Formats: sequence, C-alpha cells, structure tokens
Amino acid sequence: MTWIWIILAFLGLVLVYDLCQKKHAILRNFPIIGHFRYILEAIGPELRQYIVTDNDEERPFTRDQRRWIYATSKKQNEYFGFGTDNDLEQTPNYILIKHSSFPLNRPINSPDYPIPCAKVLGQHRNRRRAFRMPSVVNASAMSYGSLSAAATEAINRGCALSGALHNTGEGGVSRHHQHGADLIWQIGTGYFGCRNRDGGFDLSVFRDTI
Repeated sequence: MTWIWIILAFLGLVLVYDLCQKKHAILRNFPIIGHFRYILEAIGPELRQYIVTDNDEERPFTRDQRRWIYATSKKQNEYFGFGTDNDLEQTPNYILIKHSSFPLNRPINSPDYPIPCAKVLGQHRNRRRAFRMPSVVNASAMSYGSLSAAATEAINRGCALSGALHNTGEGGVSRHHQHGADLIWQIGTGYFGCRNRDGGFDLSVFRDTI
C-alpha cells in the first residue's frame, strides 16, 4: 500500500505542475499523459530509422526542417551536423566521386590522358569564338589578396601543367596569375582591373588588361 500512495502522490504532483506551468500547451491540456508525447518524440529518430520513415521523407516539411523550426522558436540549439542520413548512393541527382584502390591504367600512347569538357561554351548561340574547355576540372575563383602571392602563383602553375582554366576571382588579374595557365577573368561589382577613377567600368582599361 505504501508504494501505491507514493505513486499516487507523485502523479498528483505531476498533475499540479502540468496544470500550473505555462511553457507547454500539451501538458496543460493533457496533464500526465501529455508527457508520453515528449517521450515518443525523444525516441522518434530510432522509430523512424528502423520502422517508419527517414528524417527527410515527410511532407510538406520534413522532420529535420520542423526540428530546426521548433528549436529556433524556443531559442534552443538549432545547429545541425555536417553529416547526412540520406542514402546518397541510391538517391537520384547525387554525384559521388570515389577514390579507387586500383584505378584504370592510362593509355600507353597518351601519358597526359586529357579529359576535356563535354560542353562547348558558346555553341548554343553560335558564337564566333566558341570553344571547348580542355579540362573538365578547373580552379574556381580565389582572388589574389585573399590568397597570398605564392598561393596564387602555385595554383596558376599547376593549372598550366594540367591544362586547367584558372578563375581569377573578383580581385582582378595580377602578375601572379600570369605563369602559363589560361585565365577566366571574373569581373565583379568592384571592376578591379577594369575601372576608372570613379569606380565605374572602363572599356579601355579592360582592353589594356586583356
């Protein structure tokens, strides 16, 4: 009998707490039994993983999206890890590039083994100077200034050896970009390398740089 009274007293305290607290509407409307909702929510990832659905399958908003909204609205930790629970190998529209312990041997008659880009830039609109990029892998935009002179030069020399294109970034073309690789001159809103004293675009300066 003692344990029964202890359990009833405990449930009575929980009942009073649920009715008096103002943080959770579920507990206020459904005292005691409302706690099962949070218990099921806590073990929900395991249930969905092995029984029901994944965290990104529900619609219109996935469990991951709703969890972020709930945490943000309550000023809790809303950060997610960089990992993923998606099945990337079985889901379409994901491109996976894996290393190979036994890669394909290069052809003996072609030690460089170039992999040109499949798309011809300018071909769709019949541009007079349409061209195919010699490499499918190129160096993306990293401006000199954000990178050191040595780093910029090293990237350019590496692109020259591999036949890749080197994107200058919005910082403009510097002497450290001029070590043999073909360049993609990225012109941003600052017009670095092709602007006048007022900061606007200057065609003559642009031509001189080219």
